[in-house]
Amino acid sequence: MSVPANPTLPAPALSEHQERLLNWLASARPNVFLTGRAGTGKTTLMREFLRRAGPRAAVIAPTGVAAMQAGGQTIHSFFHFPPRMIGARDIRKVRHRRVVQALETLVIDEISMVRADMMWAIDKSLRLNRERNEPFGGVQIVLVGDLAQLPPVIQGAEAEYLESTYGGPFFFHPDSFRDAGFSYVELEQVFRQTDSYFVDILNAIRDGDLTSDKAADLNDRVTGRSGLEASLSHIVLTATNETAWRINQARLEGLPTGHKAFEAKVEGQFDQRLFPAEEPLVLKIGARVMLTRNDPQGRWVNGTLGQVEGFDEKAVRVRIGETVHAVEAQKWERNAYAFDPEKQALTKTTAGAFTQFPLRLAWAMTIHKAQGLTLDKVYLDLARRLFAHGQAYVALSRARSLEGLELSRPLAPSDVISDPRIFDVTAFCDPAPASVSA
Repeated sequence: MSVPANPTLPAPALSEHQERLLNWLASARPNVFLTGRAGTGKTTLMREFLRRAGPRAAVIAPTGVAAMQAGGQTIHSFFHFPPRMIGARDIRKVRHRRVVQALETLVIDEISMVRADMMWAIDKSLRLNRERNEPFGGVQIVLVGDLAQLPPVIQGAEAEYLESTYGGPFFFHPDSFRDAGFSYVELEQVFRQTDSYFVDILNAIRDGDLTSDKAADLNDRVTGRSGLEASLSHIVLTATNETAWRINQARLEGLPTGHKAFEAKVEGQFDQRLFPAEEPLVLKIGARVMLTRNDPQGRWVNGTLGQVEGFDEKAVRVRIGETVHAVEAQKWERNAYAFDPEKQALTKTTAGAFTQFPLRLAWAMTIHKAQGLTLDKVYLDLARRLFAHGQAYVALSRARSLEGLELSRPLAPSDVISDPRIFDVTAFCDPAPASVSA
């Protein structure tokens, strides 16, 4: 059975531009919207910034999955916001005010998913709890994300409300964003792809400006294979969980070996919807799997592909390239911030934990779950029309090259869904100093 090649393990060293940018963030302490196309190293830069920022910095994100990946807390739990549109009556003093008052820097990851009302509420809550009537209570705010990828979740009449109240649905629409004087920094060097023409095609899809020539070259990658057939050599990306599950189960059941099920250990508060691995995890010898956690020893990263070779008492043996590794169970923690009065610093406490083998069946997965991954062989299943802003761009930009990409059918103009308002963000931002411009 063929296993597609893996991502390169070593993370790229920071470039001179990235070092200048980090030094500016630390010394000038500006409010910043840090963005960039897929594969430009936003996550790497964010993690290094947090490492250097010290014990008075925190990271939050709009969803539990994003918060776990960033090593922080959800926006809702940090500010005690309700799971709905947020209004003035929802801005209250929080029990952990000392945490909020100790903050010097707040990083918000996956900012593209943050609605206008939530951004407004973050500003108001920081002012109230820090007792400082200035933008975001005087905290340095660093926003990280790409507006062309994950949009905010907005239902029904919410769109009309956000339009009439804030002028639009995105995080940059409230007056509080403009009052804070955010600088716009766009990372431009793409690390994931080296083929400049493929990068041009991806940029055209991102900008909603795909020419007929580029579309024709992209659609040359259409094959007559089904997703199930393509899953032998490629990772199948699909818009729905149902399709991904069906392909994975068909491939798993097709293996002649016996199955083995692994139960997860769940401690404290850990919502089932946030489980980062299957529960139970059912594997067979010969199954294609993806590693879902970085290995501290650098043997694999989140997104590395392998094949199950066998089972030990406390490990799953996985072949990665020519080497078989004993992969042990890992613990994912849901974090919350606390204040240490002795150190006068923020600390992380554990609200819940989930322990399971960091493995996922990897013949197929949803476009959403592929977010952030780099894959050498990608088959994009377009059996159903793509239905969300940015889906086509996210899916296609997972591929390292045009040659490693296959499509189930030609990409139609209706598949390339892009909200033109995302480009308005630059009108609400200040330009970054020339010294840190890419």
